Amino acid sequence: MKKRLFAVTALLAIALAGCGTTDKQAAGSAVPAAGAQTAQTASTKWPEVLRFGVLPGEEEGKLSRGNKQFVEDLGKELGIKTELFVGDDYTAVVEAMRTKKIDMASFGPFSYIIAAERSGAVALAVKAKSEDEALYKSLIVVPAQSKAQKIEDLKGKTFLFADPASTSGHLFPRAMMIKQLGITNDQVESYFSNVSFSGGHDKSILAIARGTADGAGVCDTCIKRVVDAGLVKESDYRVIGTSDPIPQSPFAYRKDLPADLVEKMKQFMLNYHKDNKNPQFFSSGTQRFFLVDDSKYNIVRETAKALNMSPEQLLK
Repeated sequence: MKKRLFAVTALLAIALAGCGTTDKQAAGSAVPAAGAQTAQTASTKWPEVLRFGVLPGEEEGKLSRGNKQFVEDLGKELGIKTELFVGDDYTAVVEAMRTKKIDMASFGPFSYIIAAERSGAVALAVKAKSEDEALYKSLIVVPAQSKAQKIEDLKGKTFLFADPASTSGHLFPRAMMIKQLGITNDQVESYFSNVSFSGGHDKSILAIARGTADGAGVCDTCIKRVVDAGLVKESDYRVIGTSDPIPQSPFAYRKDLPADLVEKMKQFMLNYHKDNKNPQFFSSGTQRFFLVDDSKYNIVRETAKALNMSPEQLLK
């Protein structure tokens, strides 16, 4: 585990050192800014292959088929080849955008703010039933047979976070613990007998369902996807903690993409729900894409700040 966390931290350190732009950029074409983002000079040449990245846990079952069809449909609309990139972990997706191995990605809110800083990611849209419902929550869950009724009951037990760069699988559960248990960030690990990262929300909820972990931090929509896929049952777990609302995970593009390409991607996404040809992509028939800007994720930045730790420190 220590080796994995060291690798994640080292990777982000490398990304920080290389966050300057090194590719050739053509003047005169600027990608529209999002929220706090300033206008960036962009290339006018479209990529030969547009690559879309997804986080771990988004590559299985129905969700995988939905992602693959989305990428294929996007390519048909744009008239260029498209490919799906599945990251080994959250940091791999951030790094892939920084090194221009992907052009667009579905990020978690916390991994997005890291990608915005390190990789030039610009938030474009979120999937939701309505603009007012473009939110989700972090949950702390235990096996159904557990005697734990509240977070305090997990003292001395094993606990799983999803990924160091996960918002609802790490940042917000950690903040809940600090607030409810009255402990410091440095005391979180010592409160439990063992704290580790599962590698994804799906892996965390599966561990809870099988009883191989005493508690875990996961997102409510992630659990629903795993339940809908038939991998676990609602009766396999119980919720003992719920966070404040979190802005939905954004689909973001690399800031130096051509402005006309970004506009075509935006229009495709805003209309993608209309023909309902990809029901596996949206978690309900009433979901669709809504535009979002960077400022929506300030609450995530503020939560990280409240922990008195930078992204690099949170990943240690």
